[in-house]
Amino acid sequence: MKFPFFIAWRYFFTKNKIGYVHLLTLITQIGIAIGTASLVLVLSVFNGFEDLVLSMYNVFDPHIKVVSSNGKNFNGQKVKELLLTYDDIDVYSYTLEEKALVEYNGKQHIVTIKGIDSLYSNLTSLDSVIISGDNINKFKDANVAIVGRGVAYYLSMNIGSVFENLQLYLPKRNANFINYKNAFSTSSLSPVGIFSIQQEIDTKYILTHISYLQNLIQKENFVSAIEINLLDKSEMLIFQKKLAEKIGNNYKVINQFEQQEFLYKILNTEKLVVFLILIFIVLISAFNIISSLTVLIIEKKNDIKTFLNLGLDHLSLKNVFVIKSMLGVVFGSLIGLVLGFLIAYIQQEFGLIKMGEGGFVIDSYPVKILFTDFIFIQLIVLVIGFFASWTTAHLMLKKN
Repeated sequence: MKFPFFIAWRYFFTKNKIGYVHLLTLITQIGIAIGTASLVLVLSVFNGFEDLVLSMYNVFDPHIKVVSSNGKNFNGQKVKELLLTYDDIDVYSYTLEEKALVEYNGKQHIVTIKGIDSLYSNLTSLDSVIISGDNINKFKDANVAIVGRGVAYYLSMNIGSVFENLQLYLPKRNANFINYKNAFSTSSLSPVGIFSIQQEIDTKYILTHISYLQNLIQKENFVSAIEINLLDKSEMLIFQKKLAEKIGNNYKVINQFEQQEFLYKILNTEKLVVFLILIFIVLISAFNIISSLTVLIIEKKNDIKTFLNLGLDHLSLKNVFVIKSMLGVVFGSLIGLVLGFLIAYIQQEFGLIKMGEGGFVIDSYPVKILFTDFIFIQLIVLVIGFFASWTTAHLMLKKN
């Protein structure tokens, strides 16, 4: 193997007699470098967008959520005793959700009103997403609420102004809607703040004290879910399995991925599609590999005859040209990886490429560099390069 590598090394670093062979080899390496760098950049930007989208949802979604498998609500005190036996829980919070109609200054909107306890802010970093007013924790034992930005928009609630009371209409269970006046539990809430997380959440939710909502539906200690954050998020799937085994069939234990299953599927599908498109670009570069190697073998016709006369077997001869071609692939892909990394790093640190106008939540394109992507990209490029090189060398030398 030393002799084929030595000859391939000489061919790679020695300028060919025919000028366009050297030029074609250079163009091939540039094409591989550009294709590899494109893969790095696009995947890094996609990772950045994926992180951004998930971070928006993860403010609202806990690591683990326990819900009832039979009906909508359940007694949270029964599960609390089990949760106290786990040391890997950082914080857990009781929540209660109900559909309701809210009215504000003559405008109406259907919302999900979510009752939260005092620990919910620790679970979700709620304070960081309040864009106007205060957290409801500052108003204990009061009928107060914070409103999603989208809900505030539909109800024409001006951010920063003094809010009037919200009128809340909650459907009674087993109510007779023929007599609509008795079909709803009514109450009023004082809006004390507006939060903004993500459009789908902002247009749907109002947050209030869980005790207020429990009294309204006349179900003390009943909750819709127990939301749990772990000390170590990487243990999420292991903890889910442990808790599901002990908690019984009356409850479902849902991890963070399952809470937004459709979103994760969309993101993974989009990433796969983008990756396949870029792989196609690299495949086009493989045609340059085939062209340059074909011309090189034709140019080295006399060398090939000499090697065969000296007793070099066909396999070793094929290895000479495969190795020579793969040296170009390796050098081109490494240059592409370094170039892609440098551009991605500069964008990550300095945000030079801006998103433009349009009210985006960020100013510049987000980037997240994952070195597992680099390894995967390098392997893909090497496999494509080797297949193109080996096939070309095999077919061309078969004629000799």
